[in-house]
Amino acid sequence: MAGVTADWPFPGDPNHFVGARHHTVPRFYLEYWADAAGRIDVVEKPGGRRYTTVPKTASAEVDFYTFIDTDGQPAGHLEQMLGAVEASGSAAIGRIVNPLLGQFPPPPDDREAIATLLAFQFVRGKRRRREIEATTDLYMKVQYSGLSREGVQAFLEDRVGEPTAEQVAEMQEMVENLGEYEFVPNPNEHLRMMGRLAENIYPRLMRRHWYLGVFDAPVLVTCDEPVMLYKDNPVHGFGLADADEVWFPLNPSMVLILAREPTPGVPARFAADARTAEAVNTLAAHSAYQNMFLRPGQPDVRADVLVDGPLFHMTAPADIVLPDGANMPLRTRRTARQRKPGGR
Repeated sequence: MAGVTADWPFPGDPNHFVGARHHTVPRFYLEYWADAAGRIDVVEKPGGRRYTTVPKTASAEVDFYTFIDTDGQPAGHLEQMLGAVEASGSAAIGRIVNPLLGQFPPPPDDREAIATLLAFQFVRGKRRRREIEATTDLYMKVQYSGLSREGVQAFLEDRVGEPTAEQVAEMQEMVENLGEYEFVPNPNEHLRMMGRLAENIYPRLMRRHWYLGVFDAPVLVTCDEPVMLYKDNPVHGFGLADADEVWFPLNPSMVLILAREPTPGVPARFAADARTAEAVNTLAAHSAYQNMFLRPGQPDVRADVLVDGPLFHMTAPADIVLPDGANMPLRTRRTARQRKPGGR
C-alpha cells in the first residue's frame, strides 16, 4: 500500500487518515463529558457562546495532522500514531475511572501510557501550532522592519544573487506595509516538532508525584488544552518544568494531579471539595485556546473567567519595536492546514 514501509510499526494503510477528521482532543476523552444521549456542550472563547454537539465533531478538523512527506505527498502516519497513543491512554484511564474497579495509583504500564498521552496532548493542539505561527511571523517582521531600499537590495543579493528591479520594488512594498502581511510556516513545522517535544516532556511527567482528586458529583469542565499548568505564585514565563502541579481532568468528577513535590498527609486518592473544583474550572477557562467542554446541564462558565488574553507575552530590547498585535488578544484562532495536491 502507498506510504507503508516495512519498518512502520502500525497495521493498515496510514494514508487512510488523509482527508479524514483529526481530533485535536481525543474523542474518547470528550465522551466522558457526554450525557446519556451522547451530546456534549461547547463554550467558545472568546465570547462564551454555548452550543450542543457530539464528541465525533467536537475539536475535530480535517487533515490537522496530515503532513507532506519527502516525496511531496500528503501522509497520515502521524494521525495513525496518535490513534495508537490514544488507545493505550484510553485503556489506562478507563482502569482509573471505572466506578466499581477503579485503580489508583496506576500500575507502571498504565502510568507510562497516561504520561505518553499527556505529553503528546500538551504539544499537539491548535495553541501550539498558533504559537509557532505567531513566533515565525514576529521573527520575520522584526527581520524586515525598517529596511531601507539599500537594505532590501543587500538582503536580496545575499539570498538570490543579483535581484531584478521588480523584485526590489516588490519587497520594498512589503517592508513598507508589514502590518498587512502574515508570515505563516507550513504545518509540517509543528508536526515535525511534536515527537521531540513529547519525548522531552514524558520523563518530567513520570518523575512527578501522582494524585487523584475525586468529587462526589460531576462538577468539572475541561477544554481544548486539558493538560493544564498550576503554580502557587505565577510569574510570566513559567512552563511545565517549573509548574508546581499539572492538572488533567479525567472526567467530570475526577482530576489527575501531577505534583512536582509530594504533599505530606495527602493520600494518593483523596476526596476533593468545591473549592478545588472551582480552581480546576477556572484554570480550564484560562487554559482554553478556543473551546471549553461541559456535560449538558452543567452551569454556564462565568464570564469573568473567560478573559481573552494574549497567546503569550513578548519582550524585546528598547531599540526593537514589536509589530502590531503583539501582546494583544488573538485576531483569529485559525491555524494553517496542508493544501490539497495542486494547491486547491
